[in-house]
Amino acid sequence: MRLSVCVLLVTLALCCKQANGLACPVVVTESLEFLDIPPALYKLSLQKFNPPSENVDAKLKVKECTDKMSASDRNQIKIKEILIKKCTP
Repeated sequence: MRLSVCVLLVTLALCCKQANGLACPVVVTESLEFLDIPPALYKLSLQKFNPPSENVDAKLKVKECTDKMSASDRNQIKIKEILIKKCTP
């Protein structure tokens, strides 16, 4: 069993295209909006993705929780997102 896992990993390493590990700029921007803007504006910004309404409702429920985070915790997340954004071409 262990040998088959090793063979699988080697095969994947040799046959699969390498990933560059860069974050999509749209995802980073959406993450920053999630932390920064009020729920009503965030709901409008989600419409550019044309999501189902149940997905929007779920995202807004999560936003309610993150809006209760301290400002310093949100700022730490934003700093990481901004650093990722600067690393993307």
